[in-house]
Amino acid sequence: MNLVFAPPQANRQRWLSTLKREARPWGLMAKLWVMFFTSLLLVSAMNFYAVIREPDMIEIDEIRNYPRETVKIEGVLTSYVRDPYGEGADRIDLQVQEIGGHSVAKVRWNVDWTNEVPPIGTVVTVEGEVSEWNGRIWLQSNGYGAIVAKEQTIEFTETKLVEVGRNPPSFANQSLTIDGWLSESLAPDVTYHSLYLMDNQVYGGADHLLYMQVEGRVMEWVEAGSHVVVNGWLQFDERSYRWRLLVQATEVEVLSQGETLYLDWEAEPYTLTYEVGKLVVIDGTIGSDGEEWWIEGDAPTDRLCMLPSSEDLADDIVGQSGDWGGRLAWSTDEAEVCLDRGYVEALQHPAGQFGDDLMTMKEVVEDPFAHVGNSYQFEGWITDPISPDYDKGYVGDGPGYYDRDTKLRIEFVGEHAEWIEADQAIRFNATVLWSESEGRIVLEARSWLLGEAPAPSMLNWGDGYNSWRWDIGKLVQITGEAVMDEDGNQWISRSGSDERVCLLGDGTEASQQEQIGEPIGWTGRLTMTEDSIGNSAQFCIDIR
Repeated sequence: MNLVFAPPQANRQRWLSTLKREARPWGLMAKLWVMFFTSLLLVSAMNFYAVIREPDMIEIDEIRNYPRETVKIEGVLTSYVRDPYGEGADRIDLQVQEIGGHSVAKVRWNVDWTNEVPPIGTVVTVEGEVSEWNGRIWLQSNGYGAIVAKEQTIEFTETKLVEVGRNPPSFANQSLTIDGWLSESLAPDVTYHSLYLMDNQVYGGADHLLYMQVEGRVMEWVEAGSHVVVNGWLQFDERSYRWRLLVQATEVEVLSQGETLYLDWEAEPYTLTYEVGKLVVIDGTIGSDGEEWWIEGDAPTDRLCMLPSSEDLADDIVGQSGDWGGRLAWSTDEAEVCLDRGYVEALQHPAGQFGDDLMTMKEVVEDPFAHVGNSYQFEGWITDPISPDYDKGYVGDGPGYYDRDTKLRIEFVGEHAEWIEADQAIRFNATVLWSESEGRIVLEARSWLLGEAPAPSMLNWGDGYNSWRWDIGKLVQITGEAVMDEDGNQWISRSGSDERVCLLGDGTEASQQEQIGEPIGWTGRLTMTEDSIGNSAQFCIDIR
């Protein structure tokens, strides 16, 4: 017989309570394990869905609405370039245009650069991530399957820029019908324009640029970014060593007008000069002191000159906030870039271009006092570099020392945000002045248009001081390895020798050099620093 003794009632309650307390942690751990495995299952399911989910097919002109998302587009291949920067990168850049439309998407395809690319005119499907940097937008596509060619092709009646770029001599000295997008606006009151024909509606997204000169007047504004077909004559310009397309204004057919550009207050002020002549929109509040008008942003330094229209004056819009549209223009009255909303003032050429009635500097020199006090349009070349914080220099009537007969003093009224390089072409409106203190002619420039900056001068290690000193202040290039000494100073060293030149940068160039592992070309401004204690001087390359 087994005897079981039941505990008293009080002890029994304590005993059950103890059992419950001891069992509770095990129940809690069981719940935690269930929650853990459930969350793990959910994460795995979400990752699996992300892998197998088919990206959305979107329109090409909607790409900017899907930042950092993986999408698909379909269009016709109009252009491509292998290894765009010639650095041996496994990358092919493509331009894909919407079928029957005018929008173009830039695609950066990370794949073996020798990989086969579909023929121009092939309809392709592109999968990639929408990437954006510094105002540029493109599709980042990776792997061989990111670009899929379809059997459909489109026959173009006009020549494509990529065809000219591959073999320009085959199109030289003959009439050419070609399509593309304009880098700048064409103004109806200007008889000469110089700009680029691009394979993308945005300058920063273009892979091919063809320099184009348009003679004659267009009937109405043709906006930057417009899709056009032009008939012109392709020739090699021996003076500037580049191909150019000569076009009459009547031979410009507009397929689609360019879109209005939205300005961002966070952009650097000097970048506005690149948008002169374009239709823009900016948000802000209107301000005025009775004479001058401006648009203010959120920050105290956000301010843009405005030229009000007659409607603005009649409606009394001071203090109103919103989006304000107009055309960016250089105002000679205000000596700055302004938003022109239709106000008629002393703005001779809103597009930043000039007429053809040029005065030569030689004519001024031959009879200076017959021209003093009058304003003319000149064309010339800056003789020496002019820094952004300096407003004086010299301009000559030839691109080089041996090519010019006349050199005059030039003074700029207003700011120029970047360096003006030696031998850089310039076309400007200026008043002829006579400086009694200096006893010479001075050209006071109030508006100007700069040509392309010349390529940097190549420095050779063995040339020495007598050769290098002529390039002080100019953009130069030299090949070498960046190293850092024990004091933290950086140098560009010639491989296999003790020759070196001081390097002025942000301090990271030496570490970057270690990653590259081979000599590279360094481009910067050649300067000279003197050591009064050691009675010596040294050259430096300033790449800042």
